[in-house]
Amino acid sequence: MYKVLLSGFIFLLTLSGSAQNLIGRKAEEIRKYMKTEQNIFSLDETTVNKVYKYLKYVDEMETRTALYFLSDDDRCTWYKVVYDNDLLPSVIAGMDSACRKISDTLWLEKSGGKTYQKVLERQDWFFSVITKPAEPDTLKTEVKNR
Repeated sequence: MYKVLLSGFIFLLTLSGSAQNLIGRKAEEIRKYMKTEQNIFSLDETTVNKVYKYLKYVDEMETRTALYFLSDDDRCTWYKVVYDNDLLPSVIAGMDSACRKISDTLWLEKSGGKTYQKVLERQDWFFSVITKPAEPDTLKTEVKNR
């Protein structure tokens, strides 16, 4: 239980909606940021995916995995963080406080003059939050809900 509470608290300080959005950053910038600002995460180079080019980071407690997907020129185009289900309440609370909630599975985040969508995907043993540039249909939904 201690690990769960500590991990939830650390999440709120590190990969919450207010954490720096790394979309558009070069791979080397992401490596530097993760090493200095998110140092509870370690680069994991044990798996290779021939379809996607990405950087994979795992936290010390192995309750979160961050995947930064890269373009051919090594820029982050979107990222995904996979969490243990125990962290769901704290992750939702973090997104609720830092982002605009559109639905139970969608939040919008403003960063650097751009809008990004955060999509919550639930599975049996884990859940993921995918962050990518907001799609036009999502932005239309936001305008209607105002």
